[in-house]
Amino acid sequence: MIKVGNILIDPNDISSVHQDMKSPDSYDKKSRGIQVIQIIYKNGVVKNFTSSEIGMSYNDFVESFMKIKEKEES
Repeated sequence: MIKVGNILIDPNDISSVHQDMKSPDSYDKKSRGIQVIQIIYKNGVVKNFTSSEIGMSYNDFVESFMKIKEKEES
């Protein structure tokens, strides 16, 4: 298990990570600018996190995830 942002995930269980292009609620001013990060696990479970829950944007999340995974492999 590795910690990326505010969540713990096992990189071996993840199939893919996507940015959901629709915002949680485009009419709510509080959710404007929040990105939805979708993690798809190998067992078929799909989890949606907001960038505010994780504490970083989608690009930062993917970059941090890849750095930590590479560091763990070596």
